[in-house]
Amino acid sequence: MKRNFLSLSVAGAVLALSSVTVLSAGSIASASTLTAVKFVYDFPGPDMEIIPVVVAQKEGFFKANGLNVSVEFPPSTSLTTQLLTTGSGDIGFITTSDMAVAVEAKAPVISVANYSMTNNWGLFAKPGSTLTLASLKGKKIFSWGDTWTNAMIPFVLKKAHLKASDITIVTGANDTPLLMNGTINFTTSTTNYAIPGITEATKSAPVGIVGAAAGVPNVPVWVYAVTHNYANQHGKNVRAFLKAIKAATIWASSHQTKAVADFMAAYPKSGYSKFYSTKGWALTVPLLTNSAGKYFVQTNKQWTTLATALKSVKLIKSVPAPSTYYTNKFLP
Repeated sequence: MKRNFLSLSVAGAVLALSSVTVLSAGSIASASTLTAVKFVYDFPGPDMEIIPVVVAQKEGFFKANGLNVSVEFPPSTSLTTQLLTTGSGDIGFITTSDMAVAVEAKAPVISVANYSMTNNWGLFAKPGSTLTLASLKGKKIFSWGDTWTNAMIPFVLKKAHLKASDITIVTGANDTPLLMNGTINFTTSTTNYAIPGITEATKSAPVGIVGAAAGVPNVPVWVYAVTHNYANQHGKNVRAFLKAIKAATIWASSHQTKAVADFMAAYPKSGYSKFYSTKGWALTVPLLTNSAGKYFVQTNKQWTTLATALKSVKLIKSVPAPSTYYTNKFLP
């Protein structure tokens, strides 16, 4: 779902990580009094969804809650959970489908907070294109090959009354050039990634079919997660992290220009432009609260809905109790 640039190779991730170290340098004098926490992102490099973490570092929210948080980037999108379970990371950022698949595989992980609250994933095309479910047959559709995209495409096909053989899936490192040169007809992504990328390339907003219109379940896309062991032994750290992140998220939502500037300063070689990051963060902010204006809160319904949906497309074999997936006990 995210654009991958050459700068976001393993070497690029190391460079990006070093920028976080520089960002935290101001608190070195008091580092001995702070608790170290490793945050593992869901992608090999940084993008605007990491803004709450950057703001919590830059604006002092982590320090105010007794934490010294460093950021690590996995070699691939599938390894964040593995880094948590092997102890290489403490708190991770993953998709809800990653969580469901991990639980199915008996990985000892649990979600401690929603990041987003709704499903803003869908299909997108260049401005002026015809994009309907009926128009998908025989077309080439870009997929990032990640668990979330793999989970969502079957729902689209079901709603469109199509089989997998009716479309051609194309994977790659960056969808926008392929869309522009006609190699693919449509791409798959979330609104906060697709709209900025296509708009930047074409100077106009893309055509899209998103959420229920695409036939996908209305569930949150991203969550913060830890292992059961970390939750049991370091619950205080989890609470402090979420308290700091909530404060940083609220601040970044009301100070969007400064929040994006913090991100651009922390990761000058991320590969994302100021336009892309500004537009992407503006589209992310409305996703962060539920209908009651609450951050983070998870529900039995969201997890049962997701698990039931994933079972229906044979991504998982059973639907466990929703408490298997999540807890709200660490929420600030």
